[in-house]
Amino acid sequence: MDIIRLTSDDAERFLDLRRLALDGDAHNFRGASADDAALGLPAWRERLARDHVLALAEGEEWRAVGGLTRLAGEKLDHKGLVWGMYAVPAARGTGAAAIILAALETVARDLGLRQLQLTLMADNLRARRLYERHGFELYAIEPDSVRRADGYADEALMWKRL
Repeated sequence: MDIIRLTSDDAERFLDLRRLALDGDAHNFRGASADDAALGLPAWRERLARDHVLALAEGEEWRAVGGLTRLAGEKLDHKGLVWGMYAVPAARGTGAAAIILAALETVARDLGLRQLQLTLMADNLRARRLYERHGFELYAIEPDSVRRADGYADEALMWKRL
């Protein structure tokens, strides 16, 4: 398996995989594929060119993806946001997500970041355990943060000092 950095040329394929994640596992994400579509392909091309979005590839198949955005601004650019973590169902339990997360942390260190932040649905215990194994700590729960089909759900906020 290889870790590849996605580029703007990968935007359509990336959005296809995100749509599978956001529609197939909607309860595990705060985003919706309709929101991605509303942003439009040009905005996603720009984001892939700007951010560090990695995929774990096995041959031509992407097994897992995740992104890292450096926060902007003089007072915030020491922080990075991990976003869009997803492993395809066949790759769950294989360590694919852990490989992506470790690679994103390496990128963050190479960029000179001092800390990473992320959010996840508070009831996504599998993801929370992954992040805790990688040294992330829970620092807050935002109640009723996300509207889902079954009601409102809390969001967990986590961070890690590098």
